Amino acid sequence: MQTVRNVVIAAAGMGTRLGVGKPKPLIKIRNKTILEYQLSLLENVENIFLVVGFMEEKVMSFAKKIRRDIIFVRNANFQHTKTLGSFYMAAKIIDGAAIFMDGDMVIEPNSFAEFLETAAKIDDEKLLIAVSERISGDPVYCDVEPSGQALMIRGFSYEKKSAYEWANVVYMPAGLMINGNTHTFEHLEKFLPASSAIIDRLEIDTPEDLRDAENFFKATDWFGTN
Repeated sequence: MQTVRNVVIAAAGMGTRLGVGKPKPLIKIRNKTILEYQLSLLENVENIFLVVGFMEEKVMSFAKKIRRDIIFVRNANFQHTKTLGSFYMAAKIIDGAAIFMDGDMVIEPNSFAEFLETAAKIDDEKLLIAVSERISGDPVYCDVEPSGQALMIRGFSYEKKSAYEWANVVYMPAGLMINGNTHTFEHLEKFLPASSAIIDRLEIDTPEDLRDAENFFKATDWFGTN
């Protein structure tokens, strides 16, 4: 049975919009950190690459308590690079394909399991781009249309609204990552059209996002923790 062998989590940023003075992966929602939620989804993935920068020692110390075999990648220039640059630093040491994901999201387990299953079945030279039907406060909309039993994404846009937004998760060959200072979705545009799959997630960028996530989990128990 094919499986996804590599996942890269970008956790180097300062989270200035959130304004809590700590890395976003260490933010707690309902008594668990974002990083704990993410790693719980990746128990069966062989290699986890965690890109660290801001308060890296705290992030690494906490992550080791959860999973001792995590591979840490240091982004010393985290103050001046975007997520794409962090992804590239890990991609350089990966042979084959990987899932690249932001470290500031709580992802619904069933939808992510389906994404993993779909990614494991596609050609290692192709992309699978995650989209979400849960529209955030600052969305990058996706032009998505059916293609047989699958979905295809044909473009990204800030202005052209749609029922889907870019979910900040992509499965792709590591060799296609670049050391750029643009947004990740802008780099992915070069490879469209590409297959897409729907995940459900809460992105934590602002104090309002954090408050809404806390309220959401009071009523909805994605992880069986209530």
